[in-house]
Amino acid sequence: MTPNALLTSWLAALAAIPAGLLAAAAGQGLGGLLAGGAWIGVCLPWDRQPWALVNQPALNFASLPSAGGYWLGSTVLPLALAAVVPPLTLRLRSLAGHLVVLQTAWVSLVVAASWQRVLDPELAHLARWLHFRGLPAELGWIAVAVATALAIPIALRLIALARIVRFNLGRARRTILVLLHLVPAPLAWAAFTVWLRGAVPLAACVAAGLPLIAGLVVAWVGYPAPLTHAVARLRPTSAVALAAAAAIGWAAGATAGRPLPDGRVAALQWGPSTSVNNIRDWMAPHRAPWIGPSSNGSPDRPGPG
Repeated sequence: MTPNALLTSWLAALAAIPAGLLAAAAGQGLGGLLAGGAWIGVCLPWDRQPWALVNQPALNFASLPSAGGYWLGSTVLPLALAAVVPPLTLRLRSLAGHLVVLQTAWVSLVVAASWQRVLDPELAHLARWLHFRGLPAELGWIAVAVATALAIPIALRLIALARIVRFNLGRARRTILVLLHLVPAPLAWAAFTVWLRGAVPLAACVAAGLPLIAGLVVAWVGYPAPLTHAVARLRPTSAVALAAAAAIGWAAGATAGRPLPDGRVAALQWGPSTSVNNIRDWMAPHRAPWIGPSSNGSPDRPGPG
């Protein structure tokens, strides 16, 4: 809980937020690719769920069984990253590396898979898939339950990491440790989103609050063994590198998701769109120079997805 460690952790979280939003959009884009579509861009709104811009293979694509990956990818990929990446990086020798992994997994759970996912109740990807399958919308909360469960090992690993330096950690110190490292980023992001929307999305608060509560509860009751291998101390270059990564990530996020004065949202399009796509009226795509101002010579016609 030194100032240097907290600064590094917060910078890692700052860089992880645009990366987590991109991971959610990538999940949808990859799902569209697997279903025979074309992934042509992204829209990463700060007060809506992330979107992958996709050319749909058919006008009724959204209701087809093959569109399951398209609808579920924005939830499944962030959850999968949070579940798989931390165990695979357990032997890292750098404290900065551990903090980057933990914050990236944490943001993927709380921001990408929980908070952002339920900001659009009518257009939420998972909710739309449940609707097309004729299933109750309440089943969408299974994703929140999974995110809550995955928050537990992240908090435990943070405590295990701290116990390398300070073997005996009491309940109060463990709780403060998790509070200082894991709560500020999603809390600040939620406050920023509420300020943009001008209203408090209660469902999103509950969805993001459950993993936060789980992390704090496990800090109070859990006492993992310290990591068994040595971890190198932080270097000043780590904070500089993370600050640069955060600046690049947020610049990309501004290009692909900042609010615009007319109520629309910026987007980034790198591929030509066909007459059937999912580009919405509220998106204002910045088209790459090689596809021209209008890729198909006619206005974009969104499909039902």
